Amino acid sequence: MPVFNYRAMTSSGRTVSGEGAATSPEELSRELADRGLLVQQVRRKRGGFRLFARRGVSAEDFLLFNQEFMALLRAGLTVPEALAMTADRPEQPVLRGTLLRVLEEVRRGSLLSEACGRHPEVFDTLYLAALQTGEKTGDTASVLAGYQEYLRRRIALGKKISHALAYPAFLLVTLVVILAVLFIFVMPRFVQMYADFDAQLPLPTRILLNFVQHLYLYGPIAAAVVVAAWLSLRAWLRTPSGRERMDALKTNLPVLGGMSRLHAVAQTSRTLSTLLRGGTPLVDAMATAADAVSNRAFGRRLLSARQRVIDGENLASAMKEENLLPGTAVKMVEAGEASGNLEGLLADIAAYYEETLEHNMARATALIEPALMLLMGITVGGIIIVMYLPIFSMADIIQ
Repeated sequence: MPVFNYRAMTSSGRTVSGEGAATSPEELSRELADRGLLVQQVRRKRGGFRLFARRGVSAEDFLLFNQEFMALLRAGLTVPEALAMTADRPEQPVLRGTLLRVLEEVRRGSLLSEACGRHPEVFDTLYLAALQTGEKTGDTASVLAGYQEYLRRRIALGKKISHALAYPAFLLVTLVVILAVLFIFVMPRFVQMYADFDAQLPLPTRILLNFVQHLYLYGPIAAAVVVAAWLSLRAWLRTPSGRERMDALKTNLPVLGGMSRLHAVAQTSRTLSTLLRGGTPLVDAMATAADAVSNRAFGRRLLSARQRVIDGENLASAMKEENLLPGTAVKMVEAGEASGNLEGLLADIAAYYEETLEHNMARATALIEPALMLLMGITVGGIIIVMYLPIFSMADIIQ
């Protein structure tokens, strides 16, 4: 949803400015006028070209909103009243604009789940399923509490994964910066120094000097190839088939594949547990979980398992046939179906595999960090040695 900068005048004559999210400048102008402001200017906010553009609302902001919304519902406020109070978020223009539109649609007679469903960039399928279940049971706050716990765990797991990857990413960036400094500022000095040598330089040195001398040609070509490849990959990943193939590839990688599968298992189990605990039927919960899981290949197999359940198989057997869960988890699902506590055992499965994923991430990071340090040392040290080879054999060059 686009964000606009505006300038307006209050009833007292004071000029105010800010930004707001709306589908068009006219819609934002109407919203500002409803607040008693005289609109002077509305312009779309320019963010420039970004390879990593972020859409929607951050999970942390949504977590805070949902916490406030639940508290207001539990306090006895109606849905429109709770929405009106939680929509007062000037520091979050996208979320604020979306909530105001949801409020307007609810006041016109739409169900909350229907109004939120018109804004998929903010409200995910799991949240919509929770709202639908709450509307059926008449206790929306309790159902949203389950979603709140799910979102809190998802944010915590995401932060742990980000922290585990932060230092290796820093090492890679450092290596790129060091190489850039060497090739742009240091190596040209060696090229100029060796240009006056009337002797045959060692082959590794000649190759490296030739690369440095033609860096003005290779550099832009390499950068253009990298950017074109990245943009092509992004465009391919936006297609359903491309996204699914990439997700299937990730699960088959030697080391990362195991962690990708663990993440998919934990995410699916947590989603199913949250939906079942809120009262969603199993078949509907599986459809929602298939749409919510980040690995699309895993989601497609979950839909196949759902069809098996519709055809009469039990959940454990369907998941085993579709290779969705490890053997131990399948047995736990069987026990959950037999005892009538399926949502509880799915939560236990999710917790176990979340902990296993965190452990594997920590262990992989502990191995990656020294490997990257070794790579940095070999790369930088190798370049320096190659450049100093003629000096090491200075006597032969002078002769």
